[in-house]
Amino acid sequence: MGSRMCVGLILAAGLAAGAAETPPAWEKAYLKGPMSADETRAFMKKLARFVVDNHMRKDPNSPVRGMIYEYLDTTRKGQPDQFVQGEALDTMHDGSWFAAAMVNAYRATGDPFYKEILAKWQLPFYLKMLNHSDELFSASSLPKAIHGNLREGMPRDRPTQESAEYPPEGVKPSGGGAAPRRDDSRPNSHKWGKEWLLQAGEKGFVPYWWDDGGSVSLERRQDKNPLGVYQCVDHLAGKPNPKFLLDGYALGSSNHMAQDLGVMLELAWLLFRESPDEADKKLTAEIAEAAKNLYECRMRHHGPIPMCVAPWALASGDPKLMKQVPDPNDKGLWTPKNHYTRALYDFEPGKPCPLPGFADDQEYLYYHGIARAGGKLPKPLAFKLIYDAYTHPMLFRYYCDDWEVPPGINVFDLYPYQMKDGRPTDYRSEKKGPRNTVKPIGSRFGPQNMVVCGWALQAMKTYPGIWEEPYQRLREQGKLLPLTIVDTSLVGKFYSLDVAVADFGDLLVGLEGDLKGLALSFLCKPGGGVMEIFREPDGKGKCATITIKKDKTVSVSDAEGQALKFRAEFTPWKEGFGLTLYVPWTASHGQKPWTNGIQHGRGSIRVGEQVRNCYVLTGGMLVEDWLKTELGGGLRTWEAIFNEKGYIPTGMGTAYDWDKFSDTGGYAHLISAAAQWLLYLEGKRDWEIHKIPAILKASP
Repeated sequence: MGSRMCVGLILAAGLAAGAAETPPAWEKAYLKGPMSADETRAFMKKLARFVVDNHMRKDPNSPVRGMIYEYLDTTRKGQPDQFVQGEALDTMHDGSWFAAAMVNAYRATGDPFYKEILAKWQLPFYLKMLNHSDELFSASSLPKAIHGNLREGMPRDRPTQESAEYPPEGVKPSGGGAAPRRDDSRPNSHKWGKEWLLQAGEKGFVPYWWDDGGSVSLERRQDKNPLGVYQCVDHLAGKPNPKFLLDGYALGSSNHMAQDLGVMLELAWLLFRESPDEADKKLTAEIAEAAKNLYECRMRHHGPIPMCVAPWALASGDPKLMKQVPDPNDKGLWTPKNHYTRALYDFEPGKPCPLPGFADDQEYLYYHGIARAGGKLPKPLAFKLIYDAYTHPMLFRYYCDDWEVPPGINVFDLYPYQMKDGRPTDYRSEKKGPRNTVKPIGSRFGPQNMVVCGWALQAMKTYPGIWEEPYQRLREQGKLLPLTIVDTSLVGKFYSLDVAVADFGDLLVGLEGDLKGLALSFLCKPGGGVMEIFREPDGKGKCATITIKKDKTVSVSDAEGQALKFRAEFTPWKEGFGLTLYVPWTASHGQKPWTNGIQHGRGSIRVGEQVRNCYVLTGGMLVEDWLKTELGGGLRTWEAIFNEKGYIPTGMGTAYDWDKFSDTGGYAHLISAAAQWLLYLEGKRDWEIHKIPAILKASP
């Protein structure tokens, strides 16, 4: 076909962005190329040292010695109020992710520096809470027991399941004592339900916050109210507290945080169990006890949670427990199903689809999956990780209609991003963020997805051809016409691929596409023709009709006959004429609803009575190249941000304090991402280096 070059030009035009102001240097830092192994090691060490030197509580007389504060207010560094805690955002999440990062860094480098941080500081702090929460957090005043579940104003990490009401006063909850009696929060504070509220005398409970005056409350500093926003024990209640210091502990915890703790305990137990050192053996036993207590705590509050089951199943060697963990060999994992598919294709009309703010679920799935599989990465789980790592970042890129998103960058988790009816509810160019600016970006989801990219790259090397496997299985069942989606938004160049061609006699049709739209090239007999595009295979779910007339005019309309936006160019052809056509997807700014092309999606085209089924797929080599850029280039992006600002901010462009807060979670995920990149460069596999014991017999 002679229109191949024209299709490429139209695709390039479809990706062109409007003129923008001179960008900061970090936006193009990835063009330097991915980090080398030595550069990766140096960056990991720099990040870890910063957190230990600037976020960690090292006072030997403090009960919270070894805690790593979530936020450091860089404008108040060295002052009594430099550390900030959200009363339901919590330091404990980020500290546990940082502990997991220390395991990953040690595994990848062998540097004892990372293991020492765990043994000397972090694990003693967490194990104190998990194994002695019944002594540390024994509230005993006289306010009435709290029951009920507040549905509004819940914290960032609200659980995925509604909770039953907390038992009335005098009724013992299952597996625990009566509800705690003391509550020093303000009279109209948010009340915890059973799933969150501390049960008197229980082990395995880690509160949202715990401190002895070393930090300030984010919420109280904002509203100037000295009393807690959420139920808590406050040793400064009724005393002068002009800095709004936190001295006491929260009476709430969450399933979300428990899963983060589960990741930490699983990795730490696997690491220290290998050591013949007596101190390490003692630590291993304490980690196992903590895993048991965490499991039993969540059973009292909720029921079995895979990421809380897996560490205790490993430490106890109990196959019955391990069977509570979902099977990573489940064939259902081959079916694309995530935020990306729900937002772009399987959405409920009129219902908002929030964009993900974390990749927590992918990390939980991976860690409890390799635990159940005994240190293997089954192919269904591997495909799921690849699919999520590749597709989730696309959602933010649909929002960014006027910006080429640098690798490693994504949404700010505390600011709402959402899609509805297959498109973003607003676009970056519309500037509907804080104070009429673009919406902010953050240091959580981008770096965390980079971790998943590392596993995905290792999986693709382990299972060559895994990305195309679902397509190949369908192809064996019947002839398919592949429709190639080429995402050039990161790699910065157009790849020459074989165009999928369908011969309908009077119309010869070539199909390909990019992130923003569908590109078609036609060779038409003089009389023109009509082609229908269907949302589903076998001519079902019609979405659009392309009418090419003999006078060399063209129209594109949706199922109701309304005109869709498109760009077209006619070219000469000896037997008629050629046409290149670019039709933006529904998700593209300014287009009317018709359809979106999604990875591993299916559809069909019809000319006359002939129907050809299509399969939407980027080639595996392109996916691997994208993952390398997102991870290896993402490390460059964040290195440049760290060098420019002097810290890793929790958010950028928030028009609020988040821009000046150094964020432990950001460092943690970047260190783990760097560890995975290093393993990939050295040809190693993360799931093998942990030496996970096989608790269950391998599936036949």
